[in-house]
Amino acid sequence: MDRVTAYAPGSTSNVGPGFDCLGIAVAGIGDRVMATRAGRPGVHVLEVSDPRIPLEAARNTAALAAAEVLKRLCRETDGVELAIQKGLPLSGGLGGSAASAVAGAVATNALCGGSLGPAELLHCAIEAEAVVAGRHPDNAAPSLLGGAVVVLGSEPLSYTRVSVHPSLRLVFVTPAYGVLTAHARSVLPASVARTDAVAQAAALAGLVLGLERGDGVLIGAAMLDRIAEPYRIPLYPGFESARRAALAAGAFGVAVSGAGPTLLAVVPAASGDGVGRAVAAAYESEGIAAAAVHVAGVDDRGARLE
Repeated sequence: MDRVTAYAPGSTSNVGPGFDCLGIAVAGIGDRVMATRAGRPGVHVLEVSDPRIPLEAARNTAALAAAEVLKRLCRETDGVELAIQKGLPLSGGLGGSAASAVAGAVATNALCGGSLGPAELLHCAIEAEAVVAGRHPDNAAPSLLGGAVVVLGSEPLSYTRVSVHPSLRLVFVTPAYGVLTAHARSVLPASVARTDAVAQAAALAGLVLGLERGDGVLIGAAMLDRIAEPYRIPLYPGFESARRAALAAGAFGVAVSGAGPTLLAVVPAASGDGVGRAVAAAYESEGIAAAAVHVAGVDDRGARLE
């Protein structure tokens, strides 16, 4: 093949207590990367759908992941040109940098014969995202593999799939401002109290069971973050009002999606649209436009060629 296009779904990470270890692939929203053979060596970004995305290969996660693929295949003298179509917001908390990295890796791998497996492709995506957003696989893993993923360890990389009950929906409302992942990580404390660590571990266990069973009461009791969210709340104007509106409209649990500012609500399927409207109205009452509302199920397919 001389040209291939790969799609990688967006993802939500943390989901409350799963800081840096729980992520879920989101249906209906993602990034695309077209990879084309080039007559010059190396990886070159020719086109991006958003002018804020750098064309420089050393700062672009799709290009960085593509370069990692060529390195692992011992094809660094090959040439690849990339065109990137963003379906995910920049600095929105929906795994945009990870999705671009995953799509870049998958497309380049296919262009070169497709010999790398999921584990190697995930390493390529993680290496790329580490340059711009830090080394945490909780977005890249679900974006590549699909479904919900718990990252068990990073060195060495270990992860497992978990299930989300089909009666549940994910509601995302992105306010019209961005928060850089690096900035959101910079406000976190260097250590946490033992009581918070124990409570966070218990809450993650309860959340995974609640998602698997579709148990709204358990999800509501467990979907609380004691490690990151309390320190990040000042970065998210309007979030507290929007959270109250989501719960009043029938959401089981509410959290910041990833590094934010997108709000995530886990809801029963019938309540998705109503919760989305209530949250958007709450942001607007605070003078903040809701740039996007997305009600979705889980993308169980993960990254794929189109």
